[in-house]
Amino acid sequence: MNRQSLKGDFERFKRWVRRTPPFRHVSEEEHRCQCCGHRYRGNYCPRCSQKAELGRITWRSVRIGVMDVWGLGSRSMPMSIWQLLYRPGYFIGDYISGKRQLSFPPVKMLFIVAFIYANIYFWFFPEVLKLPLEEQGDLGYKLWIRQHYSLAMLVMSALAIIPTWVIFRRSPRTPHHTLPEGFFIQVLLQTLTIVLSLLTIPLDFIKSDFSTAAYDVLIMFYFFVAYKQLFGYGIWGTLWRQTLVSISVVFSFMLLIWLFYPTMLDTVIEVLDFFGYYTEYIL
Repeated sequence: MNRQSLKGDFERFKRWVRRTPPFRHVSEEEHRCQCCGHRYRGNYCPRCSQKAELGRITWRSVRIGVMDVWGLGSRSMPMSIWQLLYRPGYFIGDYISGKRQLSFPPVKMLFIVAFIYANIYFWFFPEVLKLPLEEQGDLGYKLWIRQHYSLAMLVMSALAIIPTWVIFRRSPRTPHHTLPEGFFIQVLLQTLTIVLSLLTIPLDFIKSDFSTAAYDVLIMFYFFVAYKQLFGYGIWGTLWRQTLVSISVVFSFMLLIWLFYPTMLDTVIEVLDFFGYYTEYIL
C-alpha cells in the first residue's frame, strides 16, 4: 500500500467523520392526525407534532415507552454517545450550531450516564460480582465525587466554561462561541468523560494503576480530538490551548476543595492525581 493510497484513505475517513448522520425520508403521503384531526403531508403533524405512523397501542408501544425513560427511543442516547466517541468535536459543533435533533438532551444524558456509572461502581461490582472496592477511608474527596458524580461533573463543566471561552473564542471553526454554548460544550465533554470512566472501570479491579493510566490516556486523546475538531486549530495550537484550560480547571477545583473542605488542605495535591491527565502539565 503506497503513500498516496494511505493519504486517500485518510481523507475519506475525515470526510466520513465530518458527515452529519442522515435524516429520515419525508413522507409525501397524506395523513389525518389521530390527535388533533389535522390533514397534512410529512412525518409529523405541523399542528401538534404527533408522529404520522402512530396507530393503536401495541406491545411495541410499550417497549418504546419503557425505552424512552432511559433515552433509548427517539434521539437515541446510545447514538449520541456513539457520536461522542467517534466524532466528539464535530458532534458538539453540530449541536451548538443548531442541529438539536441530532442529540439526546445533553444535561439529561449527563445525569443518566452518571447514574449508570454510580450504580455500576457502587452496586453491580461489589454486590453482584462481589468485587471489592477501594477502602472508603482512603478515598476522601474521591469517594464524595463518585457518590455525587452528576453534581461533580456539572461543577467541572462550570469551571471549564470561562477558560474555554477565553482561550478558544477566536477559533477558525467555531469563532465567538457564547458562554451558554460553552455550557453545553462542557456538559457533552463531561458526559464523554463518564463514558470513558465506564469503559475503564473493569480494569480498576484488575490493577488500579493500569486503569488510571488507561483512563488518563483516553481522556487526553479524546479531549484533544474534541477540541481540534470543534475549534479547528492545528495540533500544537490545540495542545497549548487545551493545556491552559486544563490548568485553569485544576486550580479552580483545588480552590473549591480549600474553601469547602479546609481540613483537607494538606492533601490538596491529591486532586492532581485524581485528574491525572493534567499532572504532567503542572508538576
